[in-house]
Amino acid sequence: MGGLADNVSAFVTGNDFDKLPAKVVDAAKAAFLDCVGVALAGSAEESARICGALARQESGATEAAVIGQGFRTSATFAALCNGTSAHALDYDHSYLMGQPTAGLIPAVLTMGEVSDSSGRDVLAAYVAGFELVSRLARSMPQLSTHGHWHATSSFGTVGAAAGCGRLARLDAAGMRNALGIAASMASGMVWNFATMTKPLHAGLAAQNGVLAARLAGQGFTSSPAVFEEGKGLFDCFGRGLACDATPFESLGRTFDLAAIGVSVKPYPCGGLTHSAVDAVLELRQEGLRADQVDSMRVGVTSQVFDRIMNAPPANGIESKFSMPYILARALADGALVLDTFTDDAAADPAIRRLAEGIVMELDANLVETTDGARPADVTVRLKDGGELRRRVDHSRGRPEKPLTPVELREKFDTCAGSVLDPERVRQIAELIGELDGLASIRGLSELLAGPE
Repeated sequence: MGGLADNVSAFVTGNDFDKLPAKVVDAAKAAFLDCVGVALAGSAEESARICGALARQESGATEAAVIGQGFRTSATFAALCNGTSAHALDYDHSYLMGQPTAGLIPAVLTMGEVSDSSGRDVLAAYVAGFELVSRLARSMPQLSTHGHWHATSSFGTVGAAAGCGRLARLDAAGMRNALGIAASMASGMVWNFATMTKPLHAGLAAQNGVLAARLAGQGFTSSPAVFEEGKGLFDCFGRGLACDATPFESLGRTFDLAAIGVSVKPYPCGGLTHSAVDAVLELRQEGLRADQVDSMRVGVTSQVFDRIMNAPPANGIESKFSMPYILARALADGALVLDTFTDDAAADPAIRRLAEGIVMELDANLVETTDGARPADVTVRLKDGGELRRRVDHSRGRPEKPLTPVELREKFDTCAGSVLDPERVRQIAELIGELDGLASIRGLSELLAGPE
């Protein structure tokens, strides 16, 4: 795998907008709309507000906008706040490795604002970062499941550095240095799921990407063999896990963003639960009601069983990762919305009683597929002695079952409208739709900050 960093650097620095297929540009715009909407809603979460308060205390700079919080700060602090906001609700779209965009889009938006970049350059930077993260994820598919690293941070940091380095106009040598710096910043343990630190992983990816690119731009150096086996990221994070760099061979010739596609979440909770949620909602649409249910068992894959709570939540954050709570809500309410996952909602006595009869079980017959699908098998035992069963292999929002353009826009409007007025929401959506025509993204950044 010698020379891989050289090949990656050449791709990132040469990934001009004019080389992008139309489908890739459309997919990138859709990703921006989803990420920005979720980040706006997430800016009101405590984790994002704590980061914002720290930024106000420690930085007097006014380089970049903080999404949804109405103030400006340094580029690194803005990226930290914005990346945390993007992942705070766990409503951001996912991919093979987790959430590649939660850190990446906040990073390139921040760097693009500081650099006064055009929309075309920001889109090209995002695609470059995404394609790098995708190849890393495909090369090390067991990083999360067996290695216990949260790839949103570990791989996302490197992708964010690539995107930011592209906007900083680093040459190939500078890009290699930025990637090497970022690799030493990469981190993120899955053990911190269901806490504020999970969204912080995305914030750190964004912040580290900006910092790595700016350091490299000042001549800061790193190892030129950042990825190579036995020395760099693969061996350090993999620790004996299967690793195959073959996916990098198509870098620059094919684009995973369009060919594989992201999964846009229809529910603001852990994506590992969504197949089970779909199964319950389908049964409910067919007439099942909460007062008919005696108990419920949900069979899941090993990754879901290891990552999702099989117990009632203690607060709103934990409720996003509690299978009994999530399915109880889906059964009782017929929908999962932003207000489903507040502290007050998680404490609802009626929902907690219903959740007591819901148990998640490891099902050896259910296996996660190579494209990241995680089937779930739900069995409902009724009070009258009957039984209902539903298996879902591909959850809504995945490339096999994509949300419609209307659903995507409704999600954006709901999220953005939770913190901004309708006219500002409309303007943001319009600018993202015209992103490739913007001479500068600074106007978009100002709208995203919101009023003081």
